[in-house]
Amino acid sequence: MVSKSTIGPKGQLTIPKEIRDKYHMHEGEQVLLVPVDDGVIIKHPSPNLRGRLRGKIDTKQFEKDLQELRSQWKI
Repeated sequence: MVSKSTIGPKGQLTIPKEIRDKYHMHEGEQVLLVPVDDGVIIKHPSPNLRGRLRGKIDTKQFEKDLQELRSQWKI
């Protein structure tokens, strides 16, 4: 997948949505800029579990299920 983007007046670069979605990049997260001989590589730091699961898990229901399991384990 190759995409083009334009550098804005303040040096900002917009990463296309399909790339942000594919690599689980979210607003406020940092990226790494790695200089190489023929340009720069933009790399997302090692993915975290929270970023990968954001919006996919109902955290309130998960907490309830976890509490129920814990109550069953108590002797």
